[in-house]
Amino acid sequence: MLIRRALAALLLAVGSGPLLAPTAAYADYEHCDALGNCYWVVEKPGTGGGGNGGGGNGNGGGAGQGCTYDGQTVPCVVDGLGVWDGSCYVRRVPPPSGGRTDGYWSIRTCGVYGGIASQSPATWSPDPPAGILPSYQELAQRAIAEMNLDGPDIGTAPQTNGAGLVGLPIWLWNRVSPNTWGPITRTAAVPGRSVTATARVQKIVWDMGDGNSVTCTKPGTPFRPSYGNKKSPDCGYDGYRHPSSTRAEGRYTVTATTSWLITWSGGGGNTGSESVELSSTTTIDIDELQVITS
Repeated sequence: MLIRRALAALLLAVGSGPLLAPTAAYADYEHCDALGNCYWVVEKPGTGGGGNGGGGNGNGGGAGQGCTYDGQTVPCVVDGLGVWDGSCYVRRVPPPSGGRTDGYWSIRTCGVYGGIASQSPATWSPDPPAGILPSYQELAQRAIAEMNLDGPDIGTAPQTNGAGLVGLPIWLWNRVSPNTWGPITRTAAVPGRSVTATARVQKIVWDMGDGNSVTCTKPGTPFRPSYGNKKSPDCGYDGYRHPSSTRAEGRYTVTATTSWLITWSGGGGNTGSESVELSSTTTIDIDELQVITS
């Protein structure tokens, strides 16, 4: 019978440091169950794993050596008990009612060999128990969190400390950086698994504060005084019809919202995507054009 899911035989270094595990074994492929418990599967114990170029190296035991307890070989995984961590079997379980939804809940079953089996209550930890990998989705969220995506870095003409005129075009732009427009790529990894995520802005929507909006697929062109009263070539507003003094605040509030598309990929063809919207605001003062007659 095959010794399956032998990731418990690898050393994991997640969060606070390396976790204890039984003698090292090489793996042929990976298997995940419905709860996200993922293990390496050793097809032929003692012969080396095909995927990692196995074979004994004399350091810490030969490839495919499997899991042991008190000198005897034991299954690295037992259905219903989980993965062997060197002294007990550990399996991941769903959060209990009212329990934390981040991190990992797990149950340890000890005394399976040479004693009386006992099972601990479900306990929470911020990092995966020994032998259990975080899911690809969880690693993707770690990679996304490391991006530190920002809302638009708004630029407008007229500027916030200046004033425009009714009917004149408004220039709008987002000062481009990886965090405000992308692309930005981050990778999250643990031994045996990694996920790479990339984020790009798809569009930016400008709510002009007067009931109208502008949608741009480009970040916009920064205004220069030499452009005069021309319209922006790629992201602008034709102009306000009324002065901002007609607003209760005395200014128009402009809200810019970027729509990000984040795609990620990991081993075994695991891929995914999600959308994120981030906003920033500024204000614009618009005066009425004064006509002087004699």
